[in-house]
Amino acid sequence: MIFTEEKTFVRRDSGRINLALVLLVLVGLLAACGSRRLNVMQTPDENLIAVGYSAERSGSISRANNDAHEYCERKKREVVFLKQDTVYQGQYDENVTAAARTAGRVAGALGSVKGAQASGALSSSTDYKTTIEFSCR
Repeated sequence: MIFTEEKTFVRRDSGRINLALVLLVLVGLLAACGSRRLNVMQTPDENLIAVGYSAERSGSISRANNDAHEYCERKKREVVFLKQDTVYQGQYDENVTAAARTAGRVAGALGSVKGAQASGALSSSTDYKTTIEFSCR
């Protein structure tokens, strides 16, 4: 019987790779737990502007409103609304897009998945843009 010596090669830097991988995962998890970025800008006259986009008018207003409130809450102040403007900037006529969304909801309620998905082809998540000018006091 003949015994042969097996040689195995172990990479010495495998521990470093594992440590780097663990650190990368931890950084990713911590980044996900951070506060969300707000769409708020400052104007030359010291007021603030929050901008919200959505496929629906109410959604864009809600997003801009929420960003303004959250911005002032982070500063531990109350929001004071100065001006609001909502515009439709979709690719198709606003009435056509609204009718297609309504038809899609009806099709979805009746069980037609393809009909519901087809109605989304006429709209995008930036059809409505709401700009709210505000200050924190």
